[in-house]
Amino acid sequence: MLKRMTGLALALAALSVPMAQAQAAPAPKPTVIHTVASDAIGGLPIKSLDGTKVYIPQAAARPTAAQDTTARPAHSTGNIWPSGATGYDISWPNCPAHNPVLPPDSDVAVVGVNDGTPFTALPCMDEALAWSPNGVHAQYMILDSPIGSTTDTAAQYAGHGPAGDCTATDYKCQAFNWGWNAADYSVRIATEAGATSKTWWLDTELPTATSINPPGDDCYKANFWTCDTKVNTTIVAAAAARLKILGKTPGIYSTQLQWGKITGGQSMDGLPIWIAGWSHPAATYCDPANAASYWFAGGKPWLIQDLPDVYDPDTAC
Repeated sequence: MLKRMTGLALALAALSVPMAQAQAAPAPKPTVIHTVASDAIGGLPIKSLDGTKVYIPQAAARPTAAQDTTARPAHSTGNIWPSGATGYDISWPNCPAHNPVLPPDSDVAVVGVNDGTPFTALPCMDEALAWSPNGVHAQYMILDSPIGSTTDTAAQYAGHGPAGDCTATDYKCQAFNWGWNAADYSVRIATEAGATSKTWWLDTELPTATSINPPGDDCYKANFWTCDTKVNTTIVAAAAARLKILGKTPGIYSTQLQWGKITGGQSMDGLPIWIAGWSHPAATYCDPANAASYWFAGGKPWLIQDLPDVYDPDTAC
């Protein structure tokens, strides 16, 4: 076991992480918060790590009149979907307990494998993976920060892992373990349920404007993300590295604004990106001429998420 996190190179070593089932604890009745999706607020449903809050994005009126969703010709090498292909992403709010009808069969089919937080399993994994049998499937997993959390899950999966047994203030060590172990856990539960997708998206977003800590004394308190962009980047980079070792193609779900706040705009060496693009038609975000305005992480867009409604619609670049 390595004693300290040594950077992204550590993740490129084929290390195995012993995985145990997340410890079950009585969950408080959560507060449901309906958010308005924007460039600054995430568009995928997510829960706080302590289980006290649930964030469900809702659609806002598109500020532009155009509703064209036709994508430009494909420019992203390796995109698993043809340019202009459409479909949906689904996750725990789409389980039968919440919504008895899944979206129609579609070319694009993205399934979130977690139940709102890392180290949880989608309650209706079997039904979700069986949805849209004629579509091209991908998975997504949720990422957040364990720093400052007193949950058993954070103690187990951030405190121990390939970066070593971390001290309470060794935040990069905790961050590396968390991202690596989260990817390992998510792939394992999805594979055991029959998932075979190679493409895996890392949900990296801000549920609210206060979901990232300000600099200062509160930087490392429990929240979705710390003010330390290097610590946050370590979480994402470790998850991406573990996915690669497991034979997956990782990609990043975010917006340019949210990615900049969380990671400081860190490049991820050309990983594909899934843009939460609500202000314009998909073609606007796909167009390389607009890369400086909308692209992030040094990647090219494979997928654009439109305004969330009953289901989240997506268009391939």
